[in-house]
Amino acid sequence: MAYRLTLFFTFLFLLLTVLFIGQDKYALFSYLSAFILCLSCLIYLLAVKKYKLVFAFYGVVGSALTHFAINYSLATPHYNDFLWLFVVSFLVFIGLGRFWGITTLAINGLLTFHFIFLVHNEHIREVQPLDFKFSLITFVELLVVFFVVGFIMYQFLLMQKHSDNQLRKANLELQEQNELILAKSNDNIALIKEIHHRVKNNLQIIISLLRLQQSEIKNQETKDQFTEAINRVMVMSSIHQRLYQEKDIARIELKSYLTDMATDLKLIFQNEKEIGVNIESSLKEIDLKTVVPLGLLLNELISNSYKYAFANQDKGMINIRINESVKIFQFTITIMGNGKNHQKVLLVLDWT
Repeated sequence: MAYRLTLFFTFLFLLLTVLFIGQDKYALFSYLSAFILCLSCLIYLLAVKKYKLVFAFYGVVGSALTHFAINYSLATPHYNDFLWLFVVSFLVFIGLGRFWGITTLAINGLLTFHFIFLVHNEHIREVQPLDFKFSLITFVELLVVFFVVGFIMYQFLLMQKHSDNQLRKANLELQEQNELILAKSNDNIALIKEIHHRVKNNLQIIISLLRLQQSEIKNQETKDQFTEAINRVMVMSSIHQRLYQEKDIARIELKSYLTDMATDLKLIFQNEKEIGVNIESSLKEIDLKTVVPLGLLLNELISNSYKYAFANQDKGMINIRINESVKIFQFTITIMGNGKNHQKVLLVLDWT
């Protein structure tokens, strides 16, 4: 767009220079200078292809030439010059952005204030009636300025349309890439869930083999050791089962997981005793790296509570409270039997 506008202005100011030959010398000087400026900018664009400096020249030199004509060409009307100031400000707005466009407009406004209050009265005294030729030239120049304003607006709309098309094209490309990434992500999630499912099945087979071997053992101490080993494997199996059932394959809902684990252990150790498990947690979810050691740890604590804390009692309660701070987990496990026997275990784990 900068190249088209510069080429357009080069021919336009050449035409105006020709029209004002033999007319007002200040106006002729302004249009000739504008022609030289546009020609220089055209050569600069062809050589360097950097448009911002061109629009900066338009703003500074264009405003200076226009105000020179306004303040020193006192014998001619200035209807067109104020339109040229608007054109210059609009060009800066298009090429350099809103800040410099508004700044250029404000400076031109202040300089116009100077003309109105300090020069305008003298201009009124000096201005002469227009003859037919100069009236025609002035009218043609006004038509040219109107045409320039329309041309710049048209080029601006073309630039906006081009930018919108490029943005729409980029958005479509990004959308296609996102859909491709999402499809691959879904495939990876399905694959990871399948892996967790297979690992869980393999661990279940190991549990079954251990139980089969346990059934053939006569020594009670050895059977208890097998039970502990089976419980530990069950903890690992339940983690993988949770992971392929959860929507988020990287995190597990903590309270639900611990409740299920406590229920499984209760079926193994409780027998006929009425022992409840109450779990409270301020932490809703936990990641895979933390849940494995946590599950093994709580498995040992709950199992030992079932085995030893209620030896001479038929009823009891195991309370587990989990509090989260900024960098650590704090686990409080309280064991209560019939409201009399009361034991408390406090664990503080740094999970960073």
